[in-house]
Amino acid sequence: MDHDHHLASGPALTAAAARAIARAGEQWTTMRAAVFDALASFDRPASAYDVTEAVASAQGRRVAANSVYRILDLFVATNVAIRVESANAYLANAHPDCLHDCIFLVCDGCGRATHVDDDQVAARVRQAASATGFTPEKPVIEVRGRCATCATS
Repeated sequence: MDHDHHLASGPALTAAAARAIARAGEQWTTMRAAVFDALASFDRPASAYDVTEAVASAQGRRVAANSVYRILDLFVATNVAIRVESANAYLANAHPDCLHDCIFLVCDGCGRATHVDDDQVAARVRQAASATGFTPEKPVIEVRGRCATCATS
């Protein structure tokens, strides 16, 4: 790991997400805040459907899934959330101020995903892609397997 990250949580994480949205020229609306709070409440990657259900439950009313999908897309585009491609799910980004490539360790037992920051690995992946004439835009590396808890169960 080449640099340190300040991992925010709770109200500090929500404030960091709101700042990232504002830097992108967008507004931090009540609905965006509700979607972010729901996403951040999960301890594993959450599908858009999971987030929609959580927001609807918290608000006590039906919520349009297409609105949640659009907000999650905005969150990914502004580094507020990270998409775990192989699970078709999302995680709140604990350090939205840091732009870097993503490495996920995805547990096939419990479904949790651990986000690993390793700039050397990311640089090597980019170099390997570039060496073939390919222009990498945002590499996402996902390693499927079992976490320490599930491996011993």
